Amino acid sequence: MREMRGATWIHGVALATAGILLASCSGTGTKERERKYIPPAKVWSKVKKESAKHGLDPHFVYAICHAESSLNAHAETSVARGMMQLTEAAWQDATRGNDKVGYDLAFDWEVNVETGVRYLAKLKGMLTKAKKFTYQRLAASYRWGFSRLRSHGYDVSKLPTPKNRIYRKIFSGNTRPVTAPGK
Repeated sequence: MREMRGATWIHGVALATAGILLASCSGTGTKERERKYIPPAKVWSKVKKESAKHGLDPHFVYAICHAESSLNAHAETSVARGMMQLTEAAWQDATRGNDKVGYDLAFDWEVNVETGVRYLAKLKGMLTKAKKFTYQRLAASYRWGFSRLRSHGYDVSKLPTPKNRIYRKIFSGNTRPVTAPGK
């Protein structure tokens, strides 16, 4: 009986130790962030302000915010951060010359929207220069990358169909697939 208790105790300690080790080693190595959804009216107000500065349709930008994060300021994947899910390379591209806006600010939703809109404006400029600007192509450039779109002759239909329904709607020509607050 005593051996059984000892074996059971050792088995329990082994299971507990294994559980602790698994918990400490699981995941992607990044801290899981608590979701932080921003009220749609606040996001819409910010998007309108930033879009006006850069000549972009605010309904389109608002749809991108929804498609990328569902308005979650703490959205994070292995390669992108924040409400507009910007990669570090896109962030640096959009903030070139402004050392005060480092990638560590990507979870500040207002800074993220400002930077995301600047990046969209840069992509729009590249498409305009190539005489290929449409909002479908702008969305494709944002989603898949400008170089990838260009390598497919700017033909959005040659790119993989996005799984996200908002992007599918934009790619098919509906550049306002999300209703803005108060509309």
